Amino acid sequence: MLARRALPSLFGLLFLLAACGSSLPDGGPAQSIHPQPQPNDGGVRITAPCTATACGAAPSNLGSPRCKPEAAGCGWSDDTAVSFRQCAESECGAAPGADVCPAGTTFRGNTCGSENESVCTWSTACAPPPSTVPCRDAEGCGGKPELGVICSDGSAGDLVCMQFASRCAWQRTCE
Repeated sequence: MLARRALPSLFGLLFLLAACGSSLPDGGPAQSIHPQPQPNDGGVRITAPCTATACGAAPSNLGSPRCKPEAAGCGWSDDTAVSFRQCAESECGAAPGADVCPAGTTFRGNTCGSENESVCTWSTACAPPPSTVPCRDAEGCGGKPELGVICSDGSAGDLVCMQFASRCAWQRTCE
């Protein structure tokens, strides 16, 4: 008898948990496709066989600049990838090196994968140098993310609010 009364309550609780888990804090539906583009802080992505030299200077109006193959060669556009599938490195061929990155950026690595159900290709991440200017407005970065920062030497780091061109962003205190 007790089990029959508890069963509807259990289903109600499970429904409530499922509903809460599938929405964002603002009540909107959860989106696990791709994060919102952020203003360009100097970091770019390069899709093989293109290079930053082949694309030229990245336009400052792009939120997530990507140098990628186009009909007439290579060009810059906003990163519009909505799906990704990891591929075996052998499917992408020879991996590009740091020379594909624009001057003033740091090579962060390559990923062999398929974006938006396309063929497998290398995607290279190139990051801007770390900022050395603290943000004047501590609120400019928004709430500090609650995550641990582990440095390459195994020690614990932190996040600091730093100035990047025309905006503030959280930056690691170590590599």
